[in-house]
Amino acid sequence: EEFFHTFNFLYESRRQIVVTSDSFPKDIPQLEERLRSRFEWGLIADIQAPDIETRVAILRHKAEEDGIPLPDDVAMFLATHIRHNIRELEGTLIRLSAFASLSGSEINCEMAREVLKKILPDRSRPMSVEAIQKLVADHYNLKISDLKSERRMKVLAVPRQIAMYLCRKHVKSSFPELGMKFGGKDHSTVVHAVQKIERLLQQDLTLRNEIFSLEKILEA
Repeated sequence: EEFFHTFNFLYESRRQIVVTSDSFPKDIPQLEERLRSRFEWGLIADIQAPDIETRVAILRHKAEEDGIPLPDDVAMFLATHIRHNIRELEGTLIRLSAFASLSGSEINCEMAREVLKKILPDRSRPMSVEAIQKLVADHYNLKISDLKSERRMKVLAVPRQIAMYLCRKHVKSSFPELGMKFGGKDHSTVVHAVQKIERLLQQDLTLRNEIFSLEKILEA
């Protein structure tokens, strides 16, 4: 009630209002209709995590602003390993700069690995198809055998396609290899699954959030 009247007061005062959420207004079931309609008065934008080029640009800007000599390969290294938290990205740059200053050394990738190894995600453990299959099966309360089966009902097909997409993205196996790992399916089935998920990610915020959550677990 208080938020409703605050919103109206700000709107009638022609103030700028910014509201953030992980779902569109129409997809929030607990949201009152009077608030939903007001949220839909303005611009609704789907804001994604910055891509690697943007993260590198943010690092370069921060380095220039703070007078930190940052080699391109180090910027790429940091941007590759820290993908979702810009404050953490900038914080690691400051930490690296402080270490370089104290040690009297120039910033390089080897220093970055050594100084930041405790806070960067550990990518030394390779992901496997089996690990991804188990994660997806557990997430959707399925059995791994369900992902490998030929049954096509939606409750199985979508998780199976998500698992294929994640395997293709993170394991880099060939389409025929993935087909074999998913019950001996033809490579064209895997191609179709990957392309379908890539297409849905452009328009389905709920699916995007689910896959984002799964990837965070994979990277943990």
